[in-house]
Amino acid sequence: MRVKAKSVTIIAVLLVCALLLPALLPLSALASTTYPLQPTDTEVASALDYLRGEQGADGCISDFATSAWATMAIAAAGEDPHDWKVGSNPSIVDYLAANAGDATSVMDYERMILAIAAADEDPTDFGGVDFVALLEAAYDGTQIGDASLVNDDFWGVMALISAGESQSSQNIANTVAFIKSNQNGDGGWSWGVGQDSDVDDTAAAVMALIAAGEPQGATAIQNALAYIKSTQMDSGGFESWGATNSASDSWAIDAIVAAGQDPTSVSWESGTGNNPVDDLLTFQNPDGSFNWQSGTPSNKALMTAYAIPALLGQPYPVKVLEPVEGVSVHVRIEGQNATIWSGDVTVTDSTITDDLGGSHYLPDPTALGAMDEASQAGGFTYVVQDTAYGLYLYSVNGEEPEGMSGWMYRVDYSSPMVGCADFILNQTTPPNPPHEEVLFYWGAWDAPPLKIAMDKTEVAVDEEFAATVTYYDDSTQAWAPLDEATVHADVDYLTGPDGTAAISVDHDATLQVFAEKDGFIRSGKVTVTIGEGGGPGSQGEVTLGATIIPAISIEVEPSAIDFGELGPRDTSDPHPITITNAGAWTVLVTAEATDDAENLFVAGLNLDGSLWDLFEATITRDNSQETQVTLTVPEDYAGIGEMAGTLIFWATEAP
Repeated sequence: MRVKAKSVTIIAVLLVCALLLPALLPLSALASTTYPLQPTDTEVASALDYLRGEQGADGCISDFATSAWATMAIAAAGEDPHDWKVGSNPSIVDYLAANAGDATSVMDYERMILAIAAADEDPTDFGGVDFVALLEAAYDGTQIGDASLVNDDFWGVMALISAGESQSSQNIANTVAFIKSNQNGDGGWSWGVGQDSDVDDTAAAVMALIAAGEPQGATAIQNALAYIKSTQMDSGGFESWGATNSASDSWAIDAIVAAGQDPTSVSWESGTGNNPVDDLLTFQNPDGSFNWQSGTPSNKALMTAYAIPALLGQPYPVKVLEPVEGVSVHVRIEGQNATIWSGDVTVTDSTITDDLGGSHYLPDPTALGAMDEASQAGGFTYVVQDTAYGLYLYSVNGEEPEGMSGWMYRVDYSSPMVGCADFILNQTTPPNPPHEEVLFYWGAWDAPPLKIAMDKTEVAVDEEFAATVTYYDDSTQAWAPLDEATVHADVDYLTGPDGTAAISVDHDATLQVFAEKDGFIRSGKVTVTIGEGGGPGSQGEVTLGATIIPAISIEVEPSAIDFGELGPRDTSDPHPITITNAGAWTVLVTAEATDDAENLFVAGLNLDGSLWDLFEATITRDNSQETQVTLTVPEDYAGIGEMAGTLIFWATEAP
């Protein structure tokens, strides 16, 4: 049996026969409480008290991932996560920052951004990590992360929105389109492309779409709610693996609230009159914590962190940071022999590191900040030196100064009166704002910039067109034609005294036309399409293919064990089972036993000589582990006859 998921459960071994189905839960637990609950209500206050009691001296609650979810729960309750600490020890926010490097996957980045935003911190610089840049680097132009998964897109959209990303940005719009294109016919979503719908991922999809600006009444949202409703059980909760659980209930409630509906309304009651909040509260323990299922604690701190926002009516993302207003400019970087990079960037504040490791915070959008943004976007390096005259741009892409030539800059072709670290975009003059382009170039400080203009950019084969080259004269602050400039097209052309060159191309081509001349700054490039476009030579094709395996997938053999005839105090012969990692990631495998045999298997099932709930196995890709399963019948066990239960293996990404 093979299954794949962000948190994968695998029903691996049927013990004799069937699963135990939970009994119907009691009627409304919220009979005297109005939804949404308040932080002071007993159900929420006790849950918060439980989480506080689980916090360690290092600020951690349970583990790294759970601490992030707990931070969101704390913020949803209106408390400041910075105040959550044991005595004078580090807070939970300090713990996350100190361990920021533990986040290594796309889903880790998304969870961290949501938690950082909830704590009102900066996800672009938290614990020395720019989580937004890491997440944006996982965007491939269509979707975020693994193209075979959809859950990383749900949480990716929520994370970017929480970090202040505009709902209208291209990466949000494209990822939303990818999410909507993978909605199943039943209205739900799965964790993966083409997989069966489930409540958890459908709820996450609803929250993501609404966070991205999808109308609550949109067809995709209403179909998703209909799917969630179709999974509702008599207890009021939502079916997952044959029963309800607090995690699925919590996220479904979040989705219902995000869609503008009341999860305690009549429309969300089951046939027996129970609603989702009723079911969720049945999993709460006297100490305020929440079990995953009745009698199955699992990670109580995590389940509690999920439940708190749901009870408070605070879907994810629990907080959205105000977008930082920046200055958008075009950056062009002309090296000694070629253009290093050209593109658009948005600049806000910057932290620049010099060649000796010194850190320099620039609170305003500067020309040097534009270089820093360009280097991140273009993947090239630059070196800054801290001199008596301020920060000096020493090298770019390994090109260092020689003699009187080095790295200079211009803004809108004008040579500024201050260094690039002190030039504030859309503020410093000259030139007058708003500023459109920052040009960095290797050359002499007084080298004039070139500009090239085409009379046509789409021409037929053999059709003549003209390129005109001008230079900026600093003394007159005007453009003048340049004689004997080289125009690079299909071949090189020279301009005449009027600055023009006649060009004709005898084949289909797409050309990047630009101009150069010694002592001048290379021009920008203009795209010209000749005929049908494309290259002038022949063209070959290579068919590409790849077989993609799931991130997390395990296989268990055999699928059933019969322990035979046993009596009280008897221990069965060992039965070997083999767990194989069939996915791409190293997995951590844990176990869970359930039964309808009055706790025969829950109390007596052992894996490798220890009770099942102590079992943990880390299995790398393409490897297997053999585990010995035995059953010891408790001395006071009173049951007689054939008994049945289930051994469930869970696989998650190994830490």
